[in-house]
Amino acid sequence: MSDHYQLIQQCIDRAVTAEQARSRFRRSLHDTLRNLHRSIQLPQRDAPLHITCFVIRYIQVIPSWLERLDQICQAGGLDFRPIRELILHSFSEIPENQPHEHGLGSILDEAYLAHRTMEEINEILQPLCGTPLLPMDSMVANLVVRELLGETLAGQLDGLTDILLQRFEPVELDPAHLISMILYKQRYEDVPGEWPDFARHMQIELCSPSLAALARQFDPAH
Repeated sequence: MSDHYQLIQQCIDRAVTAEQARSRFRRSLHDTLRNLHRSIQLPQRDAPLHITCFVIRYIQVIPSWLERLDQICQAGGLDFRPIRELILHSFSEIPENQPHEHGLGSILDEAYLAHRTMEEINEILQPLCGTPLLPMDSMVANLVVRELLGETLAGQLDGLTDILLQRFEPVELDPAHLISMILYKQRYEDVPGEWPDFARHMQIELCSPSLAALARQFDPAH
């Protein structure tokens, strides 16, 4: 892992260590979970623990996923530096001298920004490549984290994502760069467990009221 992404990893490691020592984020969820949108379905037993584990996994993959997207873009001759530098800057602003005061909650917005940016770049480049650059499906996970952050902050981060994507203006790829990107990204598709659907693995589902009503309609038990 390059120095850029090692710095992000160190920041994440400090936040996870702080949570393991103090459980501050998990305790805060007892109030937060009451306000989650009703479409988010959580396990009935110890929902705060499930959400905490989900958030840790959501955050921990960021350095490796971002670095791989960076490398794939480089293979295609695309400039990933503006995105890398801004996300690195957002993580580096977390103070190192007060690790217990800056746990999971303090880097969740940075994590959301990183995941939303990766999600959008995947969508932008998929038509050019005919396939997603990263074999990830973080839509439900991002929606859950959006609820944890609150609509106002999440909306601000979505706006920042839009600014990042304006900087990231891929030109039409020539055949050589396109082939290079596709070959590079194939390295990551056959590694089991590298690209989890965090929400599904943690038994967190998104169910709209209409879908729930339809499910009950076709359930023999009803």
